[in-house]
Amino acid sequence: MTHNHFFSVGGITFPGDIAVSLGSRHPSNVGLIRIAAQLNDDIIVSADVTSGYGHRAAEKLFEVRDYRSLIMLADRHDWLSAFSGELVVTCTIENAMRLVTPPRATLLRTLLAEVARIHSHLSFLSYLADGPLETRLWGCVEGLREAALTWAGNRVHPMLNRVGGLASDMPGGWGEDLEPLLDDIARVASDLRTVLTDASHLRGLAVIDREACVDYALSGPVGRAAGLDLDRRAGGYLAYDQLFRPVQPRSDGDASARFAVLIDEVGTSIDMVRHALALAAQTPGEVSTRLARRLKVPEGEHVTDIEAPWGIASCLMVSRGGQTPWRVGLRTPSFANLSALGPTLAGVPVDRMPDVIASLGYTIGDADK
Repeated sequence: MTHNHFFSVGGITFPGDIAVSLGSRHPSNVGLIRIAAQLNDDIIVSADVTSGYGHRAAEKLFEVRDYRSLIMLADRHDWLSAFSGELVVTCTIENAMRLVTPPRATLLRTLLAEVARIHSHLSFLSYLADGPLETRLWGCVEGLREAALTWAGNRVHPMLNRVGGLASDMPGGWGEDLEPLLDDIARVASDLRTVLTDASHLRGLAVIDREACVDYALSGPVGRAAGLDLDRRAGGYLAYDQLFRPVQPRSDGDASARFAVLIDEVGTSIDMVRHALALAAQTPGEVSTRLARRLKVPEGEHVTDIEAPWGIASCLMVSRGGQTPWRVGLRTPSFANLSALGPTLAGVPVDRMPDVIASLGYTIGDADK
């Protein structure tokens, strides 16, 4: 006999709902999604996921901001990788203007994008950690935030991107100070791999195959866990033609494979950051381009894709030639992951629900943009 239950995931719980927690500091704890599930005994027969409770109206707000002000809004929807949010909008403006950034700025943008990826992945991998490992993991996350503070003056929202480059160059000694932190992160990633190897309950759980990835427009770690590798970095935007280190896609498509790809990518991102630091030492020059005070983007539709931590992030910008865009639309990987969560939960024991949600990461601001 089937029966219905409502589950609240996040820091807020609807009256009468069953609260689902992935940890007090896990990214899912900020914001809210609601899951209406039909259960047969303790097995989920079907699930319907409702998001949008943190509706931010960013796409409409973009339309009444001048092009430089867009970056501030874009910085704030995926707060686990704020630099990626800035980057996709900034690159869209630059591509529309046929603007080429200085080589050093391009290199440093690539470095910062990979630092942001590590910060995001570690935050979601906290689900696997407890005890001393959890303490060490969050210590690494705090270390990355302090590094951002040193460079940008803000721990979470760097606001370093500018049309034509960066707001400021890398501070002296910043790379040298980052090296021991990267060593710590590599050790945490190795210990997380050991934890995952022992987590037999994640193997075979909530399989998302290649076809399902295509159906739900899933990319990034979720796609690579199912053998679908759409990594935009392989195409060589920014300085990835010099730096890119791909991970080996997996084929199981289960929760264990998704976590494994996250751990793999922490390692490859560390390699890219270190290589970028070495290249930056050999690449002097300016990090910004002098532009007119008032920017105008040529008329037309302009689209840019980047590889955000959870997959392909896109910006569609429609210009009528003025100082503000006529339309801005965002394609976010968090929204795609939440779209697939309901079907993925079907057939899963209800006590395994947190494992499935944790393996399909999302940021509320990125989904409810």
